[in-house]
Order: sequence, then structure tokens, then C-alpha cells
Amino acid sequence: MSTYAIDDSEDKLRGGLLGAILLHVALAVAVVAFALLGRSSERWGEHSSETGAIQASMVSAIPLPQKAPPVDNSVLASEDVSKAPTPPPKEATQPPPRPEDVLIKAKTPDKTVVKPNTVTPPKHPQPTPDSRKATSGDAATQLPQSIAQVTHGTATLTVQNRTFGDRYAYYLEIVGRKVSESWFTQEIDPRTPVGRSVTVLFDIDRDGTPTNVRIQTPSGVQSLDASALHALQRVDGFGPLPAGNQITVADTFEYHR
Repeated sequence: MSTYAIDDSEDKLRGGLLGAILLHVALAVAVVAFALLGRSSERWGEHSSETGAIQASMVSAIPLPQKAPPVDNSVLASEDVSKAPTPPPKEATQPPPRPEDVLIKAKTPDKTVVKPNTVTPPKHPQPTPDSRKATSGDAATQLPQSIAQVTHGTATLTVQNRTFGDRYAYYLEIVGRKVSESWFTQEIDPRTPVGRSVTVLFDIDRDGTPTNVRIQTPSGVQSLDASALHALQRVDGFGPLPAGNQITVADTFEYHR
């Protein structure tokens, strides 16, 4: 039995080798055939036509094609230019109206209401006019004055030199204010009748010092006269005079409650 088995395996090995050889031979034949067929075929891009000459004839002009006849029913615009449309007729203008045809409207009365002339009162209180000032008849003889109101009294300062008083009214205001501030009405006897007054004369030197103080018109009340003199004695000075070496001033002290 072993002999048959060995013979069978040898047959199979021989058959496999023979098949492999036949396969390689077939491949080699196919390669040779492909190479021979490729050489006999034309290559891409190779010129197969034969070379030769081309004959050309010269002409003087190239004939143009004939113009096509116009078509009546063509949708394109024709060569005939149409006329512009006639503008509409203008409206007839009316003649201007005559002067006699113009109606003149009557003027209507102005309905503006005229308000009465009202005077706006001043924001700040104004000084009340002094009843003792000169009236219009003797205004030319009135001397410049400075009036100061104090508690229970009024001090009226008058300068004898009109030119000085008109030109340096501010200096009179200084003198009248300082004298009124130094007048103490508490020194006056409360039984003094209302309206009693005393007038005191005094001089002001160039340096502004009050001198030569004297009573010009007494009041008849000793305490009132003494309070007026004490007011001048309490003032140290009014400042240098703006002009001149000396002026005379009269100050009237009136008592009231």
C-alpha cells in the first residue's frame, strides 16, 4: 500500500510543474504579441499626410455682400424719421382787469384794546419829599442839604457855600451821616414836645476837623440842645475838604416820636 501512495504524489507534483511552465510560456507570448502590434499602429499626433504646394491667386478687392432689401413689417425702426408731435394749443389768457373793475375792500376798524397807562412801582422804596424844602417860587434861594433819619429825630445839614454844596454833594452826605450817627436821642427828655428843633453852626477846617461849634437857634429844651452839641463833640473828623480851607455848616436837629 505504501508503494501506491508514493506513486500518486509524484504524479501530482509533475502535473503542478507542467501547469506552471505552460502559464509562464503563455505570458511571454502575450508580451511579444503586444509589442509587435504596437509598432505597426500610428502614434497620436503624427502627421500622416504627404507634403505639397498650395496655389493662391491675388485679387484687387473683396466683393461685399449685397444689401438686404428693407422689410415693411419689420419690428426694427425704419430709416424714415417721424415728425415731432404738435404741442397742444395754449389756453387763451384773460386781459388784466381794469382799475374800475377792481373792488376795494373797506378797512375794518382796529379792534386792538388800548390798555390804560399803568406805571410800575419801583422795586426799592423811594425817599419821601421833605415838606420843608423850598417851593418852586424860592428854589433859587434854597441851599444844598443832606437829610438823615434817626430814631425819634431828623438831622438836616445845610452848607452856606452853594458852589461847594453843588459840586461836592458827596462830602455833605458824609458829614450829615457821621453827625446823625453820633446823635443819641435817648439823651432828650421824653416830655419834650414833638416838632421842637435846634440849629447848630460849626466850621470844618481843611483837614476835616469840626471847630467853633455854637447854637444858632435854640429849641427851648435844654436836653435837646445838649444832645445836639454832644453829637458834634463825638465826631473826630469828616476827612480833608475837597476844596477850600474852611466851610461853615448848619445842622438842624428836630425831635419827634
